[in-house]
Amino acid sequence: MHRLLMASTVLAGLVALPALADTTATGGHEPLSQTASNIDRSDTHGVVAPRLPDPPVQADAGPQALLQAASQAVAAKQTGVAQEELERAETRLLTRSVPANQADDPDNSGAVHLIASARLAIAHGDLASASSAIQSAIGALPGSQPKAAPAS
Repeated sequence: MHRLLMASTVLAGLVALPALADTTATGGHEPLSQTASNIDRSDTHGVVAPRLPDPPVQADAGPQALLQAASQAVAAKQTGVAQEELERAETRLLTRSVPANQADDPDNSGAVHLIASARLAIAHGDLASASSAIQSAIGALPGSQPKAAPAS
């Protein structure tokens, strides 16, 4: 009986050991991925999506700053960073104040659709289309005005 108890204790300790592993290199979250994933079925490889890198913008950055950073990340082929920035920009746009009777109405703005298109393009490895969609999303942001051509 004593040996069975000791063996059970050792076995329980071995099972729990990975949970005690040091995860400080990834901010305490596992796993970390530099590559975009789990956007659609074509790039989903597991039930749990890996943690994406933190974007190099302020935590309270607005959609325009996030989209500009996403554009730079796509140009640098940092798809994980771009995905995270696109998701945050989309969240900023979807977090809005509306009358109670419109709370269940989805945001059908062009910018939100363009961000979704950019994410899907990244999922399919089409960085040129992702870049184009991001630039279009920046232009479609509420309050954004096309830049006037300089006077000649």
